[in-house]
This record gives sequence, C-alpha cells and structure tokens, in this order.
Amino acid sequence: MNQCFLKNGDRVVLFGDSITHGGFYGEYLELFFATRHPDLDVRFSNSGWSGASLEQGLWSVADDVAAKKPTVVTVMFGMNDIDRDAWPRAGDTPALAARRAAALAAFDSRMDELARRIRAEAGNPEIVYFTPTPYDQTCIDGGAPSPLVCDDGLAELAHRIRARAAREGARCVDLHAALLAVNAAMQSADPAASILRRAPGAPFDRVHPGPAGHVVILHEILKAFGEAGAVDEIVCDAAGADALSFSCTEKALPFPMTGEMGLALPFVPFGRDFNREILRVANLEPGREYAVRIDGIEVGAWPAGELAAGIDLASVARTPQRRQAEKAADICRRIWVGERTLRDLATSRRWARRHYGLDPDAPGTFETLIERLLAAGAAEDSYDVQKYRGYLKNWPRRAEIAASMESDRAALAEAARPAERHFEIRKQSLANHGKRG
Repeated sequence: MNQCFLKNGDRVVLFGDSITHGGFYGEYLELFFATRHPDLDVRFSNSGWSGASLEQGLWSVADDVAAKKPTVVTVMFGMNDIDRDAWPRAGDTPALAARRAAALAAFDSRMDELARRIRAEAGNPEIVYFTPTPYDQTCIDGGAPSPLVCDDGLAELAHRIRARAAREGARCVDLHAALLAVNAAMQSADPAASILRRAPGAPFDRVHPGPAGHVVILHEILKAFGEAGAVDEIVCDAAGADALSFSCTEKALPFPMTGEMGLALPFVPFGRDFNREILRVANLEPGREYAVRIDGIEVGAWPAGELAAGIDLASVARTPQRRQAEKAADICRRIWVGERTLRDLATSRRWARRHYGLDPDAPGTFETLIERLLAAGAAEDSYDVQKYRGYLKNWPRRAEIAASMESDRAALAEAARPAERHFEIRKQSLANHGKRG
C-alpha cells in the first residue's frame, strides 16, 4: 500500500540551485513514482537555477513556483549563499569572519521571506525543506584537501534548516548529513573518493554529485516522503511438485539502476528500503536447484531453500519486468532532458537581464552577449558561451520541446504499467545442479 504523503493530482515543484537544475534527482523521482505507483497522477517539475542563491530564488518565485500551480514545493538552497571564499582553511581574518556572519544572517532572513512568498503567491502549497548538499572539503585531490572549509558553513545552514522545519512542523530532507555519511565511508577506504563527483574521471568541483550521489538524494527524499519499500511479493506453494507455472500481474515495476547509479548501493540500502520484488516458493525438494523462467526467458536458478526464503527479482537484470522498467527509464530521461533545456532557457534570460542589463527579447541580445564574452577572453567551449549558443538554438523550439515532454509523459504512464507475466519454476536436472543463473 502507498504510504507516501503525495496524493493523486499533486504537482511538485523542485526549487533550488544547480544541484536541482541538473535534474538527476528530479528524473529519478519521476521514474520512481511512475514505476512504483502507476495509478497515481503525480508530476515533478524542475525549477532549479544554476548559480542561484536565495536572493535569486526570491527574484523567480512568480515564474518558477507560483506559475506552475504547485501543491508541494521542495526548497534547496545554500551552496551559493555561504560566500564560499570566506571560509579559508588557513589565513583567516576578522574581515572574513564578518563576511561569514553576514552570509548566514542573510540566509535566515531570505529564507523567511521565501517561505512567506511561496505560501502567499503559490496558493499555500506544502513546503518541504531540503538541507543543502555538502561541499567536499576532505577529499584528497591533487595531493591535498580543499583549501576552503566552507562545508562548515553548509553544516550550519543544515542545522538552521532542520530547526526551521521543526518550528513549522514541515518535512525536512537532510541531504547534508546523508551525503557526508556516504563520503566518510568512501574516504575511509580511499581518501581520493568522493560522492560529490559528477562521474568517475570527470572534472571534480567538490560540489556537484553525479548519478550515484543523486541516488543517495533519492533515497533520503523517499524516506522523508514516507514511501513504502516493496515492489510486490509473489508467494506460491509447489506442494512437492517438480515444476509449477502461473500467471500474474504485479502491482508495480522495479526501479532500474544503471551502473553509475549502482555505485551508491554499497552505502545506502536502497534495495532493502525501496526496491524489493520478492518471489517466494514453498515446498520445493530440499537441496535441489530450480530454474525460474518469466515469459519464456530463464532469469536464473536458485536452491530450493533460497526460493523458500524469497529471492529478490529487482536485483536480477534479465527479467522482463526489469527490461520494461528500463524502457520507461529511457522515456523519463527524455522528459528530463526537456526539463533541463527549458530551465537553461529560463535562466539564460534571467542572467541576461539581471547581470548584463540586457533585454532578452531584443533582437541580437544573445549574439551580442556571446561576442562580449569572447572579447573578454572566454573560450568558445566555455560554460557561458555554450549556454548562450544553446539558447539561440533552443529558444525557437521551446513550444516543440514542451509538447514533446507532454507526449512523453503520456508514454511514460503507459510504459510503466505492469503487464501480466507467466512464471515457470522447474527442477534442474542433476547434470545442471549447482549451476547458477
């Protein structure tokens, strides 16, 4: 039974900085709810803004929150609010201490205003507070830890967010504590490891988690949302027979993990907590192995004792259910490419207006901005130049992108609906005894 607090028709706006804008945890949330609750109409919307602090968040409440008519708003800011350069590992000064105090005070007052405005302007949605994700100041990169200890500031913001949520009786997702715990476990074995790394071998900025880090985030969100753990449980009795077969339609699909996402699994019990798809078969011949086929595909062979205790099909890569879930994941990935693209367009317009004093609707604005950046020494492949080139390409396509996302969401709902499956469980011949799937 669904224990999650989300209900049919909920519209969830994910509001925050680049960790939200990147879209990974939003994509995983949408995929989880599509596969786990195929009859629940819940939609997630990306309102992240790369580089945003709470000050920028306040600029965008009308467009990024209220205009989307949410019933739930998640709020995660902090990484760009702490004045990172004011937290040196060595060489502190009174002036830097004053900057740190000012940043913390500004965060409190701006969060007060943000919560008030969300409730007043967006129809009083439920606010779910996320503590900020950490800055990895301990990873040994290039032979040394970070010269900044600004995660001390993020830890203080996390403390304040927890206290705020408690005062308001609001839900709080403590991402800071969860990711720090995973980081500590990783670095106890390898001081150069980090969950705050986009991907193995990728440039390391100590800030942005990759797919594995976003699985940790997903795990914490689902816990805070009150989500239940089981995909389904199939229980049958062989009554001593050498073989049995049956057909059934499970309640849900398993959540499909890619290899990069699965790097989180040694550190968070995602399968145990949220992805158990159990097949339990009683009264098979003790000591013998049994092959399991689903829709004619042999997915593995297990001893009678393991089948009696229950095997977890969600961890088996070859099941038709897993393959169906992977097709749903492909559709969800397309949706969130669209979400990120629309966010890129919105934030490009906002930066042009707010930081460069340019009218984003005036002819030639972004061409001029690109020329200005290149003249100032920016490389053609730099983040800002590529961002504005992307704007020129995608702004004329925005309606097409939005329409494609709507079509894909309908396709996702259909793709994630469980199908009837035919199971066969048959005793292995003695020649095959001991062979595993």
